[in-house]
Amino acid sequence: MAKLKLNHDAQIAWNEAKKCDCDDEDCHPNNHRLCYLCNRTMLKGSHASITSQKNSAYSWDIDHIIPRSIGGNNKQNNKKAVHVECNRKKGNKLLIL
Repeated sequence: MAKLKLNHDAQIAWNEAKKCDCDDEDCHPNNHRLCYLCNRTMLKGSHASITSQKNSAYSWDIDHIIPRSIGGNNKQNNKKAVHVECNRKKGNKLLIL
């Protein structure tokens, strides 16, 4: 099986995401992380760039925590790994966590 290759920003966001400690036998520090917004499990292999994973509950992407539309920047410290669905719900709102 080919190794998943994330783009630079996605790899950094994934590496910085909180590590999961679930009971799943596949829970390996490099395979599971927690969504910045809901704190539930994301799977590295379910990145939104993988079209077969777009409807997965574990699918994730990068969110601009301070949306660019309201003055946020495109720097790495403004990007977090979040579920695709959490990102859709958040939209261009600023959430204080």
